[in-house]
Amino acid sequence: MLIFLLCASFFCSACINNFAVQELNQIGKEYLDKGEYDSAIARFQSCLDLDENIFETRYNLGVAYIGKKDYENAILNLKRAIELNPASGDAYYSLAVALEGDGVNLNNPDEKPLPEEIKTSLEQMKEAVSMYEKYLLIIQGEDEAVQTHIIELKNDIEQCETFLKGAADDTDSASS
Repeated sequence: MLIFLLCASFFCSACINNFAVQELNQIGKEYLDKGEYDSAIARFQSCLDLDENIFETRYNLGVAYIGKKDYENAILNLKRAIELNPASGDAYYSLAVALEGDGVNLNNPDEKPLPEEIKTSLEQMKEAVSMYEKYLLIIQGEDEAVQTHIIELKNDIEQCETFLKGAADDTDSASS
């Protein structure tokens, strides 16, 4: 009888936890849809306190961080979401967006990023291309806008590599 009561209480608490997580996720999603990112993040963080291994929570939290332009936390949560559900095309797409957002703006003439910043952005652009390609693989390539964006990113990568090579050549010739 005691074992039955322990098992029953365990299953009941798991059901209550699951219901609470679903409710908090729904409230967080409503905040997210309204662009209230701080409130959404707070709800999703509460979900993680109850169960940190729910794909929906990690994914939505990552998207909320993208909305807030906190790309570091977005990347962290979206990578965890992908670990929980590697078949989610949307998670790969959102991760690619976060990786792009986290890089330096190479098109702003007022900012002159350091070569190290460009190298980091270059690696992130390459990873973003890989994530977009995984997204296309999962959805079976039915997104022409993403296909076009990948081509643009690859052109940007090539320009960055050319710039870095030129900067390295300039450094080498100046030291000779």
